[in-house]
Amino acid sequence: MPLVPALAQQRSAKRGVCWDEKTQTLTDATLSKMSPGIAWLYTWGETPVGQTSLLDADGGIAFLPMTWNGDFDEAKLRAYLSAHPGARYLLAFNEPNLSGSVGGSAMTPQQAATAWPKVKQLAADFHLQLVAPALNFTGDNVGGRIWEPFAWYDEFFRLCPDAGVDFLAFHTYMNYYSAVDWVASRYFYSDADDADLLTAANRAQYPHLVAYLEAYQAANGHYPKMFLTEFCSYQGNEYPYTSAITLDFQIDQMTQKVQLLEQSELVEGYAWFMANPAGGETAWPYMSLFQRNTSDSELSALGTVYVYMSSFDTSKYYQPGELIQASDYVNATTGEQAVRLRPNSDAASSCPLQVELVASAYTTYLVELAEAGTYVLTLRAKSAATNTIGIYGDNFQRLLREEVPSTGGQWKEVTLTLSLPAGKSELTVFSAQPSFFINGLRLSAVTDGIDAPRSEAAPQACYTLGGQRVGGTRRPGIYVQQGRKVVVR
Repeated sequence: MPLVPALAQQRSAKRGVCWDEKTQTLTDATLSKMSPGIAWLYTWGETPVGQTSLLDADGGIAFLPMTWNGDFDEAKLRAYLSAHPGARYLLAFNEPNLSGSVGGSAMTPQQAATAWPKVKQLAADFHLQLVAPALNFTGDNVGGRIWEPFAWYDEFFRLCPDAGVDFLAFHTYMNYYSAVDWVASRYFYSDADDADLLTAANRAQYPHLVAYLEAYQAANGHYPKMFLTEFCSYQGNEYPYTSAITLDFQIDQMTQKVQLLEQSELVEGYAWFMANPAGGETAWPYMSLFQRNTSDSELSALGTVYVYMSSFDTSKYYQPGELIQASDYVNATTGEQAVRLRPNSDAASSCPLQVELVASAYTTYLVELAEAGTYVLTLRAKSAATNTIGIYGDNFQRLLREEVPSTGGQWKEVTLTLSLPAGKSELTVFSAQPSFFINGLRLSAVTDGIDAPRSEAAPQACYTLGGQRVGGTRRPGIYVQQGRKVVVR
């Protein structure tokens, strides 16, 4: 199939990065490589150091200022905000429950509460949404005690019941995507788990934090959303431990974390830690978005995936004839059957990424058809063995299940014919066996073909108009072969 760029999903407003300007100031060269998929960044500072045309520009990357601790440069920040009236958020103190030796701002809740009025006033003066101090789950001694995140927040909200916080903020370096799901979706916002914050025991332990959550919910109709302003797999002292946190592990957990964060209605934004570590892509734990920490560097494999993977845009429905990038799914398997995203190895494809369907993995896309009828689904695929491929519609209704021969490990076009309803619907591609790779797919309406003499066999890989595959046959009828009707008389 001709692989030409299709209308893309909208860029996610949630997706951001942490950028360390101490080792490399921001430049147009680096921002231009990130801007296709990244909407915002921060540098742990009040203002950016590098001045670029793509920062805070229309279609560029937004800068989110931060008040690192209570000694931030208020005059400098006010000047920046005056010059950038489009700013929307203000990030507050960075990891106050960690000491400065491990990157925190080392502030007790009392110290934060003392400094809070000027942060709150600044946000009010510039009509900014205020993000709470960002807490890490790593225990550390601050002010003579270890402040786990919920205890720190509880004491802060006791001291500042009118803090005016619009969002909570957390950092997590837990290795598995399920831990991010716990932080972002379940612990704070559900009373279904024994471990969540709204159980009777935790209400008693953290009454002021729970009071803040419930007051916000009563006023706004939902619990406060959150920013996850630092995350990646970085805990070498926990399973699967240092040697098993490889580049492949980091990418696979990242894609699943991003899927959960994008699909959660209670996540306002998230930032990958980090875009530009000093060691580049070869330094453990392999989280760099760039091959090297230089302004002329290209994106790393992980960076290509993070920038170009799906934004989970549920407003974009693909029409017949449009190329659907395989990575632009709106849902996919996670866990043991998680799909695997990597830079595309197909030189004939314009898609930046390829998707590997492991055994029992699926990806789901949104399509819209003007008419019900028979359609050809063309996959740009690669496999080294025969795969059983299933195509499903809404509510996982099976539309087709068929054995697809090996492509011999080469990228080739694989065509399947199926009957589809009119209107908007889901289309799910499922593989029963590993490893079936796809980078693009496209639906095409069946066109009129030619009459075939009854004495001639219908070609191989023919389908009935209902999408059932048939072999060579001399029966009279109408068949579909390579997207065209063939009439056997």
